[in-house]
Amino acid sequence: MEEHTVYIFYDIEDDGIRNKVAETCKDYGLQRIQFSGFSGMLGKNKREELFLKLSFLIGDKAGKLLMLPVCEKDITAKRELIQENRDDSD
Repeated sequence: MEEHTVYIFYDIEDDGIRNKVAETCKDYGLQRIQFSGFSGMLGKNKREELFLKLSFLIGDKAGKLLMLPVCEKDITAKRELIQENRDDSD
């Protein structure tokens, strides 16, 4: 099965649930890219499995979650990154 890069972003109020969501993402081999964002390679079955687990964790609590699979062509052709490196030695 072909793997795609998947991005997961979430906004969850409850600290406990938010931590469980982060740990579950790590369990699937995803890397943290922002405080509430992960990315990594997953096949369709693993994406569906992960989405079900995360949906179960959130349940009816306040929160939002976005899972976005992206093909490699779009990532390499259209990716833009702004990264600020601060020199705090002043």
